[in-house]
Amino acid sequence: MHILEQFLLVLGLSMDGFAASVCMGMASGKRKIGPIVGIMSGFHVSMLLAGYGLGASLPDRLAAVYPWAAGLLLGGMGANMIREALGPEEALCQRTGPGAIAALSLATSIDAMTVGVTFAMMEVPPLRAGAMVAAVMGTLSLCGAAFGSRVGQSRRRAARTAGGAILCLLGVKLLLNALGVIHI
Repeated sequence: MHILEQFLLVLGLSMDGFAASVCMGMASGKRKIGPIVGIMSGFHVSMLLAGYGLGASLPDRLAAVYPWAAGLLLGGMGANMIREALGPEEALCQRTGPGAIAALSLATSIDAMTVGVTFAMMEVPPLRAGAMVAAVMGTLSLCGAAFGSRVGQSRRRAARTAGGAILCLLGVKLLLNALGVIHI
């Protein structure tokens, strides 16, 4: 997996967290930027590394079905992100305490476990994967929380939709590679 593909995967993964950070920034203002960034980034990195550990422990014979499984999972995650972006807003956006931030962080970081499995199967070094997620998620959650009070709902939906589209495209690419249609 090329480093640009890794970055795009992490960017797509982080868009849900960005949208959640915007939501939390809108609800709490600038006074909780630090906790939002720390909790969001921490959950994403932790879930990615948990998935990486799971993926690294899978038997080699599962490697043959990996492209199919990863392609379908990434495509499904992306489609779900797009569906959620077009649906009603979450009630969690109205709460701003550490528990609410943690709950929203957990909800948006579960897909990071799948990406961790993907990175393990593609033999991406775990330190690079974790650092990339920490940097991208940290930056996006900082921007989302800082500008949340000034960003309207339409942009939050657009961020989720863009993230979902990136994940769908990466899933399709993996499936086309597995079918031998493309060799990228």
